[in-house]
Amino acid sequence: MNTSSPNLSMPMEAAFAASDIDLPVPYLSLSAQAIRDLPLARVADLQRFEANLKYGLAALATMIQGGMDLRFADQARAQLQVLGKDTGTTHITEGEYDIAIEIGKDTQWDQRQLQAIWSRIAASGEDPAQYIVTKYSVSEAKFKSWPDTLRQPFEAARTMKPKAPKFTLRRGGEDM
Repeated sequence: MNTSSPNLSMPMEAAFAASDIDLPVPYLSLSAQAIRDLPLARVADLQRFEANLKYGLAALATMIQGGMDLRFADQARAQLQVLGKDTGTTHITEGEYDIAIEIGKDTQWDQRQLQAIWSRIAASGEDPAQYIVTKYSVSEAKFKSWPDTLRQPFEAARTMKPKAPKFTLRRGGEDM
């Protein structure tokens, strides 16, 4: 267990100290260069620690959101409904806290209906791009399966950018 950092004032430090990871330096002092020089077993420990911490933080975030929803959402919706709204921001005061509750909106558009509207606007002689935003894309899997004669005109419009490398450490014989 990591005991090189006796001051556990930060929750991350406490979580790290409670893990089974033993590193030669406190994890908050790590840098990319230090990690580069660590034995791979220590880097694998760090990756496991990170994955467990992400999972734990995601679960905690879900619980906090759920608790706040149970406590304030109905009241916030009622306040917005009085104003004739389904979405927006409202405030609830409890004790010394002012809780701002934002109920956002997720607007979705029926793509087939928009395509029909696009066609009607274009047929009337107007520019549908003044009203509707379009995004052109080509399925990479389909592109790769096309014959060269079909792919060639698309090549100039295609740019490939490599993503950042992803590293997975596994001891010999371990399954992922």
